[in-house]
Amino acid sequence: MILIQNIDNSVEPGGIFALGNFDGIHLGHKEIIENVKKLAKENKSYSGVIVFEPHPRKFFMKDTNNFYLSDIKTKKYLLENLGLDSCIVLEFNEKLAKQNPEEFVEEIVFKKIKPSHLIVGYDFRFGNKRSGNSDDLLRLCSKYNISVSIVDKQLKDGTVLSSSIVRDLIQEGDFEKAELLLGHKWLIKGKVVEGDKRGREIGFPTANLNVDEIIQLKFGVYAVEVIFEGESYKGVSNYGFRPTFEGENILLETHLLDFSSDLYGKDIIVSFVQFLREERKFEGINSLKEQIRKDSEEALNILSK
Repeated sequence: MILIQNIDNSVEPGGIFALGNFDGIHLGHKEIIENVKKLAKENKSYSGVIVFEPHPRKFFMKDTNNFYLSDIKTKKYLLENLGLDSCIVLEFNEKLAKQNPEEFVEEIVFKKIKPSHLIVGYDFRFGNKRSGNSDDLLRLCSKYNISVSIVDKQLKDGTVLSSSIVRDLIQEGDFEKAELLLGHKWLIKGKVVEGDKRGREIGFPTANLNVDEIIQLKFGVYAVEVIFEGESYKGVSNYGFRPTFEGENILLETHLLDFSSDLYGKDIIVSFVQFLREERKFEGINSLKEQIRKDSEEALNILSK
């Protein structure tokens, strides 16, 4: 998948694109993307998706941390796995935020991206103060001979497919229901950062990810699956402040149960399977080690089913 972050000179005309935020890449998003791929094949064109970064809500509420289901790195990973040819990342800045729907279509869509067809969801909004909707996009694009398809509301077992509903499920720790709506396990892709090495010192080395932008989970311990360089490993993660060591920042610490190599500076994918217990402070290192051993055994039992 070709990643395009500068639309001034690098977009080949005639592409067929999905347009939206696509946070989480749930089944509703995947339906839109499948339509893009199908139409691109039928028209002997190329397929792509246009996303905004940061998410408009994040842009307008700059103090809103822990918001994304999928930060941009995770989103790119998920989109690439769907077999798209390209991904355009539009910088959502002050200029873009102030454009009215007509200006967005003329200046961005028509002059810069030059698609032959766009596909959006029924609830797509764009332009200054979200003043434009999917019908407006269809009307405005017709002026430039750009066709638009609008995908109706998608349901899964009677539940509307939406990023907001998935966020609620993730925060409640209901990863099984979230997976049904996503079509994949909820996951985070990130680069392993160097921590304080306390896990290694007590015999349980961890791969640590900064998760400041990701939706806030329940503080606690989770059974997870980890992908590194195409290989899958079982793991147990702690998400929170690490109260035993008086941590100050939220961190995701993952102990891989069947892996021992150094992961610093490497990208890993952590998929969440089940919430095990709440985070708590232990009186000493020995009691913490014993609890980690029990957590690891429980995670292994869950992940081996």
